[in-house]
Amino acid sequence: MPKKKNNYVSRFSHDWQFWLLCGFLVAVFLVGGSSRADVSSLILLRPLAIVVCAIALIGLRWDDVKSHSFLFAIAFAILLVPVIHLIPLPPSIWQHLPGRDLVVEIDKITNLQNQWRPISLVPTETWNAFYALFIPLAVFLLAVQLDAKHRFKLLPLLITIGLVSGLWGIIQIIGNPHGPAYLYRTTNSGSAVGLFANRNHQAVFLAMLFPMLSLYASTGIKGEAQMKFQTGVALSIGALLIPLTLITGSRAGLAAGIIGMLCAALLYRKPKLNTPVKRKVQKFKWQYAVGAFVVLCLTALTVLMSQAQALQRLAQSDQSEELRFKTWGLIASKAWEYFPAGSGIGSFVEVYKIFEPAALLRSSYFNHAHNDWLELYLTGGLLALVVLIIIIVAFTRCVKLSLSEKLTSGRRVAFSRLGAVVILIFALASLVDYPLRVPSLACVLVIAALWLGDITKPARQTVSSF
Repeated sequence: MPKKKNNYVSRFSHDWQFWLLCGFLVAVFLVGGSSRADVSSLILLRPLAIVVCAIALIGLRWDDVKSHSFLFAIAFAILLVPVIHLIPLPPSIWQHLPGRDLVVEIDKITNLQNQWRPISLVPTETWNAFYALFIPLAVFLLAVQLDAKHRFKLLPLLITIGLVSGLWGIIQIIGNPHGPAYLYRTTNSGSAVGLFANRNHQAVFLAMLFPMLSLYASTGIKGEAQMKFQTGVALSIGALLIPLTLITGSRAGLAAGIIGMLCAALLYRKPKLNTPVKRKVQKFKWQYAVGAFVVLCLTALTVLMSQAQALQRLAQSDQSEELRFKTWGLIASKAWEYFPAGSGIGSFVEVYKIFEPAALLRSSYFNHAHNDWLELYLTGGLLALVVLIIIIVAFTRCVKLSLSEKLTSGRRVAFSRLGAVVILIFALASLVDYPLRVPSLACVLVIAALWLGDITKPARQTVSSF
């Protein structure tokens, strides 16, 4: 009897944490789809994130910390980087840091040479970067307290949010380019950005839905009827994703979508049913052909209606992207001048203006390097690179563990591989963009990391909860 009571209490605990997490994720996607620090919705989102962090810490158990000790260490290290960059240093130290010559000269002119300064050349932006971390931190603190069963239940939620975002993009392109359907007024007016401010971020999120749908169609199925339902849902949404990706106008997103579809094919496994499959199920194969035909028709219709902006942009030159490529070499060379201290997390815009050549000046400004790996090298310095290398090594180890086990061994392995795929898409997208600076996408990364990290646990700790 006491055992049943404890199980009930544990289940209740997981349930309220799960629903709180779901509610917070929905809120983040509704108001946290932009990377800009001046978005007014952050006034509500960041305090909410801090409150959720406080609630999550109240329910946090030592067992949760021990079972995810490495992820906690990584989270602490990520938070520590901007904090270290904000610690005031005496002039005898910071004046001799690489890349500070201009500030030193200005201080001499203004008679401020005895001023204590931190590593960051733009402390206000570093503070902003630090506060931004509380949003994915809230998701992490809640998600680590869930058992595997509840973490896997986040998959349908993410698929639903992605579908809503994609369909919302259709409303945007058929309506007023400056109408109320656009949640953010900064960039990409007239494009299908969905719940985001940038077409690239919308397209990357849609690309992740392909492997998510593949796993949804192949796991957690206990009967023939459920198999038909989940497969039908996956095929239907997958058919919509192709034209929804095309209308975003994102070339990087189109490439990410292709990668997502390839990974979806690799992740899919025919479900093992607990009950014998009737012979008539074999006729179910014709639906795949119908699904493929629908996909082709929707894609052709999209192209004929001249809404496939991504394909159009592939055949056109984009001056902004050409300029972006020209700056990468310059940023890389200047990053070495600030190494190993770095210019400070979040300081890219102001620091880039210092060495921006006149030949590359435009009416608009670079809000990011459009290569997050390169930007981290410039702003984060050696400290950030060390944390990044540790993360890459851990990711590689988890992927090896996941690949060493049979996919048919359970949802633990399947979800770990899905997490690896999602992280990989983020990593590739970060070569030409900055998706992880968007609060909602940063939260998706946290969930993917937890899915992947479950592979390091004994199977009894995860499979037993199915």
